[in-house]
Amino acid sequence: MAEADDNPFWTYSLALYGREGVAVACLGIQDRLDLDVNLLLFCCWAGSRGRALSEPEVAALIAETRGLREQVVRPLRAARRWLKGQVPALGPAAGRLRADIKASELAAEKIQQGLMFQTHAVPEGAPSAAAVAGNLRVYMAALGRAPGVPDISDLAAVLRGACPEINPLDAVRLLDREVG
Repeated sequence: MAEADDNPFWTYSLALYGREGVAVACLGIQDRLDLDVNLLLFCCWAGSRGRALSEPEVAALIAETRGLREQVVRPLRAARRWLKGQVPALGPAAGRLRADIKASELAAEKIQQGLMFQTHAVPEGAPSAAAVAGNLRVYMAALGRAPGVPDISDLAAVLRGACPEINPLDAVRLLDREVG
Protein backbone atom coordinates (compact mmCIF):
# COMPACT_ATOMS: atom_id res chain seq x y z
CA MET A 1 0.00 0.00 0.00
CA ALA A 2 1.18 3.54 -0.73
CA GLU A 3 2.66 5.37 2.21
CA ALA A 4 1.00 8.67 3.15
CA ASP A 5 3.95 10.65 1.78
CA ASP A 6 3.50 8.94 -1.61
CA ASN A 7 -0.24 9.42 -1.67
CA PRO A 8 -1.49 12.50 -3.53
CA PHE A 9 -4.98 11.84 -2.20
CA TRP A 10 -3.73 12.23 1.39
CA THR A 11 -1.90 15.45 0.45
CA TYR A 12 -5.04 16.76 -1.26
CA SER A 13 -7.20 15.83 1.75
CA LEU A 14 -4.98 17.69 4.19
CA ALA A 15 -5.06 20.79 2.00
CA LEU A 16 -8.83 20.66 1.44
CA TYR A 17 -9.60 19.91 5.09
CA GLY A 18 -7.46 22.89 6.10
CA ARG A 19 -9.39 25.36 3.96
CA GLU A 20 -11.72 27.78 5.69
CA GLY A 21 -14.97 26.17 6.80
CA VAL A 22 -14.25 22.72 5.34
CA ALA A 23 -13.33 20.88 8.56
CA VAL A 24 -16.40 22.16 10.41
CA ALA A 25 -18.61 21.30 7.43
CA CYS A 26 -17.15 17.79 7.12
CA LEU A 27 -17.64 17.07 10.81
CA GLY A 28 -21.21 18.42 10.73
CA ILE A 29 -22.10 16.21 7.77
CA GLN A 30 -20.37 13.24 9.40
CA ASP A 31 -22.34 13.64 12.61
CA ARG A 32 -25.74 14.39 11.05
CA LEU A 33 -25.69 11.91 8.15
CA ASP A 34 -23.20 9.33 9.43
CA LEU A 35 -20.98 9.84 6.39
CA ASP A 36 -17.34 8.84 6.19
CA VAL A 37 -15.29 12.02 5.80
CA ASN A 38 -12.54 10.08 4.01
CA LEU A 39 -15.03 8.94 1.37
CA LEU A 40 -16.43 12.46 1.14
CA LEU A 41 -12.89 13.73 0.54
CA PHE A 42 -12.29 11.01 -2.06
CA CYS A 43 -15.40 12.18 -3.94
CA CYS A 44 -13.98 15.70 -3.93
CA TRP A 45 -10.51 14.55 -4.97
CA ALA A 46 -11.85 12.54 -7.90
CA GLY A 47 -14.09 15.42 -9.02
CA SER A 48 -11.26 17.92 -8.66
CA ARG A 49 -9.43 15.75 -11.19
CA GLY A 50 -12.48 15.76 -13.48
CA ARG A 51 -13.41 12.18 -12.62
CA ALA A 52 -17.04 11.22 -12.11
CA LEU A 53 -17.40 8.16 -9.89
CA SER A 54 -19.93 5.50 -10.79
CA GLU A 55 -22.36 3.93 -8.35
CA PRO A 56 -20.48 0.60 -8.42
CA GLU A 57 -17.17 2.38 -7.69
CA VAL A 58 -18.63 4.21 -4.69
CA ALA A 59 -20.26 1.00 -3.45
CA ALA A 60 -16.88 -0.75 -3.73
CA LEU A 61 -15.14 2.06 -1.82
CA ILE A 62 -17.72 1.81 0.96
CA ALA A 63 -17.39 -1.97 1.15
CA GLU A 64 -13.59 -1.98 1.03
CA THR A 65 -13.22 0.55 3.83
CA ARG A 66 -16.15 -0.50 6.04
CA GLY A 67 -14.15 -2.84 8.29
CA LEU A 68 -11.39 -0.34 9.03
CA ARG A 69 -13.93 2.43 9.58
CA GLU A 70 -16.23 0.38 11.82
CA GLN A 71 -13.62 -1.57 13.78
CA VAL A 72 -10.86 1.04 14.15
CA VAL A 73 -11.65 4.63 13.13
CA ARG A 74 -15.10 4.97 14.72
CA PRO A 75 -14.16 3.37 18.06
CA LEU A 76 -11.07 5.58 18.30
CA ARG A 77 -13.18 8.67 17.50
CA ALA A 78 -15.76 7.67 20.11
CA ALA A 79 -13.07 7.19 22.77
CA ARG A 80 -11.41 10.51 21.88
CA ARG A 81 -14.71 12.38 22.01
CA TRP A 82 -15.71 10.77 25.29
CA LEU A 83 -12.39 11.63 26.89
CA LYS A 84 -12.71 15.28 25.83
CA GLY A 85 -15.44 15.81 28.40
CA GLN A 86 -13.66 13.72 31.03
CA VAL A 87 -10.23 15.34 31.02
CA PRO A 88 -11.01 17.89 33.77
CA ALA A 89 -12.17 15.15 36.14
CA LEU A 90 -9.60 12.53 35.14
CA GLY A 91 -6.59 14.83 35.02
CA PRO A 92 -3.65 15.39 32.71
CA ALA A 93 -3.05 11.71 32.03
CA ALA A 94 -6.46 11.56 30.36
CA GLY A 95 -5.47 14.53 28.21
CA ARG A 96 -2.32 12.73 27.09
CA LEU A 97 -4.30 9.58 26.39
CA ARG A 98 -6.77 11.60 24.31
CA ALA A 99 -3.88 13.07 22.29
CA ASP A 100 -2.49 9.57 21.71
CA ILE A 101 -5.90 8.33 20.59
CA LYS A 102 -6.25 11.30 18.24
CA ALA A 103 -2.88 10.43 16.67
CA SER A 104 -3.98 6.79 16.29
CA GLU A 105 -7.26 7.88 14.71
CA LEU A 106 -5.36 10.00 12.20
CA ALA A 107 -2.99 7.09 11.46
CA ALA A 108 -5.98 4.83 10.81
CA GLU A 109 -7.46 7.41 8.46
CA LYS A 110 -4.15 7.54 6.57
CA ILE A 111 -4.33 3.78 6.15
CA GLN A 112 -7.93 4.05 4.93
CA GLN A 113 -6.99 6.73 2.42
CA GLY A 114 -4.00 4.69 1.29
CA LEU A 115 -6.32 1.77 0.59
CA MET A 116 -8.67 3.97 -1.45
CA PHE A 117 -5.77 5.47 -3.38
CA GLN A 118 -4.24 2.08 -4.06
CA THR A 119 -7.41 0.39 -5.28
CA HIS A 120 -9.14 3.24 -7.18
CA ALA A 121 -6.93 5.05 -9.66
CA VAL A 122 -7.86 8.65 -10.34
CA PRO A 123 -5.65 10.12 -13.04
CA GLU A 124 -5.06 13.85 -13.15
CA GLY A 125 -7.58 15.83 -15.15
CA ALA A 126 -9.31 19.18 -15.32
CA PRO A 127 -11.14 20.21 -12.13
CA SER A 128 -14.92 20.04 -12.36
CA ALA A 129 -17.34 21.38 -9.77
CA ALA A 130 -20.08 19.38 -11.51
CA ALA A 131 -18.03 16.17 -11.09
CA VAL A 132 -17.46 16.93 -7.40
CA ALA A 133 -21.19 17.57 -6.86
CA GLY A 134 -22.10 14.47 -8.88
CA ASN A 135 -19.72 12.33 -6.85
CA LEU A 136 -21.26 13.64 -3.65
CA ARG A 137 -24.70 12.77 -5.03
CA VAL A 138 -23.60 9.22 -5.88
CA TYR A 139 -22.13 8.81 -2.38
CA MET A 140 -25.31 10.08 -0.69
CA ALA A 141 -27.44 7.80 -2.85
CA ALA A 142 -25.24 4.80 -2.08
CA LEU A 143 -25.91 5.36 1.61
CA GLY A 144 -29.57 6.22 1.13
CA ARG A 145 -29.11 9.66 2.68
CA ALA A 146 -31.33 12.65 1.87
CA PRO A 147 -29.50 15.82 2.87
CA GLY A 148 -31.44 18.59 4.55
CA VAL A 149 -30.79 22.34 4.45
CA PRO A 150 -27.84 22.32 6.90
CA ASP A 151 -26.32 19.40 5.00
CA ILE A 152 -26.57 21.20 1.65
CA SER A 153 -24.98 24.24 3.27
CA ASP A 154 -22.09 22.13 4.60
CA LEU A 155 -21.72 20.25 1.31
CA ALA A 156 -21.54 23.64 -0.43
CA ALA A 157 -18.71 24.66 1.92
CA VAL A 158 -16.86 21.45 1.02
CA LEU A 159 -17.55 22.00 -2.69
CA ARG A 160 -16.23 25.58 -2.46
CA GLY A 161 -13.14 24.25 -0.70
CA ALA A 162 -12.61 21.71 -3.49
CA CYS A 163 -13.42 24.21 -6.25
CA PRO A 164 -12.56 27.69 -4.96
CA GLU A 165 -13.58 29.29 -8.25
CA ILE A 166 -17.27 28.54 -7.66
CA ASN A 167 -19.22 31.21 -5.80
CA PRO A 168 -21.31 30.24 -2.76
CA LEU A 169 -24.70 30.67 -4.44
CA ASP A 170 -23.69 28.59 -7.46
CA ALA A 171 -22.35 25.88 -5.14
CA VAL A 172 -25.69 25.65 -3.34
CA ARG A 173 -27.61 25.63 -6.64
CA LEU A 174 -25.40 22.91 -8.08
CA LEU A 175 -25.76 20.76 -4.96
CA ASP A 176 -29.51 21.38 -4.77
CA ARG A 177 -29.77 20.07 -8.33
CA GLU A 178 -27.44 17.11 -7.68
CA VAL A 179 -28.23 15.96 -4.14
CA GLY A 180 -31.16 18.03 -2.90
